[in-house]
Amino acid sequence: MIEVQPDGVILYYGTDMSIVRQNWGTCLTLMPDTSERVTVRIPQELLEKLKRIQEAKGTSTISDTIREGLEQYIELHLPPQNVRKVVVELSRQDNNRLEEFVRDGNSVSVDDAVRSAVREYIRGRIEQLSPPGRPHRREGEPVAAEGSSPP
Repeated sequence: MIEVQPDGVILYYGTDMSIVRQNWGTCLTLMPDTSERVTVRIPQELLEKLKRIQEAKGTSTISDTIREGLEQYIELHLPPQNVRKVVVELSRQDNNRLEEFVRDGNSVSVDDAVRSAVREYIRGRIEQLSPPGRPHRREGEPVAAEGSSPP
C-alpha cells in the first residue's frame, strides 16, 4: 500500500523504505514509519564537511549522513554496560596498513585487530613489569591480601 503524506513523504507499507522528496529530487531511504523530524541549524563549514562525507561514503542524502553520524555518536557515548569505547587517531599510513591486514584475512575486522593488538600489548607489558617468579592475575580472579596465600 502507498500513502503520500502532506510533507511529501511517500510511505510503502510492508517495507522499511520510503521515498523522501528533496529540493533537488527524490530518493529512496531506509526510515521506519515511527521516525521523528528534527530541524537544526549548522554552520556552512560543517555542512560542506558533511557533503564531503556524503560523497565519500556514497550516502543518498545529507539526512542519511547525519543519521549515520548520530548513530555512531550514540554508540560511542552509550555503549553496552560491559564495553568501554575508546577512539584512537591513527596516521593514514597506519590505518591503511591495518585495513590491508584485515583484507588479507588476518583479522575479521579493524575493531577486532585493534582489540587483539591492545590485549597483546598489555599482556606483554604486564609480563615485563611483573617481578620474576610472580604469576600475574587474570581478569576476574580474586586478589590475595598482602601476606596471605593466593586462593
